[in-house]
Amino acid sequence: MGDYIKALIETQVIGAFRVALTMPLEHVLDRIKTYKQSKQGITYIQSYLDIKGARGLIGLYDGFYPSFLRNMVKQYYRWPMMIFIPSMLNDHIHNQSINKIITGASIGLFESCIITPFERLKTLKMTSMATGFGYLKYITFESIYVGFRIQTTRQVVSWTNYLYWDHKVRYALKADPGQPLSIVNSLIASSLSSILNILAVHPFDTIKTLVQMEENQNYRKISLYQSFKIVYQNYGLAGLYAGWQARIIAYFCQALLTTPTIDYLERNYGISKSKKQQ
Repeated sequence: MGDYIKALIETQVIGAFRVALTMPLEHVLDRIKTYKQSKQGITYIQSYLDIKGARGLIGLYDGFYPSFLRNMVKQYYRWPMMIFIPSMLNDHIHNQSINKIITGASIGLFESCIITPFERLKTLKMTSMATGFGYLKYITFESIYVGFRIQTTRQVVSWTNYLYWDHKVRYALKADPGQPLSIVNSLIASSLSSILNILAVHPFDTIKTLVQMEENQNYRKISLYQSFKIVYQNYGLAGLYAGWQARIIAYFCQALLTTPTIDYLERNYGISKSKKQQ
């Protein structure tokens, strides 16, 4: 019980530190990425000029409040779930790839219920240039959970893909499971997991933006397959991957802290510790 409480405290402190450290840059990148997804076909320069022209430099931080709250709330459950679900599954499932996929799907399903309202409000603010925008009129159950289906799909794809490849890459770079990652190997693992996750997740992220923004209500009435088909037919792969460059920078910043943190927690509380004890 003592190790469990210590791990919980450590994960909260580490998570809050990561948010505080990366959020100022991460949010600006997310703001430009989301606006670019919503407009389809415009350049990064045009996205920046549109935002700055309508809202000034402060416009780069539109949607900061729901985004910050989303990131802070996530820290209370994601780290314990990342560490303790695989550790518990390890007693019954000895294939670590399947273990990580089940963990990722579990976190994704749970997380979508928690963060969809924050994502909806953030997207509304980031894709609206109205100076008198107010969050309160959207805080109804029917409105706040718009995009829940695509949000759930996105989170499941993101978590299963990330945990699977993070585990594969990290342990491929180690001679011993209990060995800590070197700085160079942490950079390699962070880079590879970032690229692989963007390739898998970003099209779902684009559709999520189009569904949750206010100006594209038609996307809410059609299937996910039809949404992908419309974007691909009109804009090609560039449309589905709109804003990927900004996203991969933000994701790499996250992974730089997430990868060594997972490695540390697994060695001290998770599956690596279990392997050492066997």
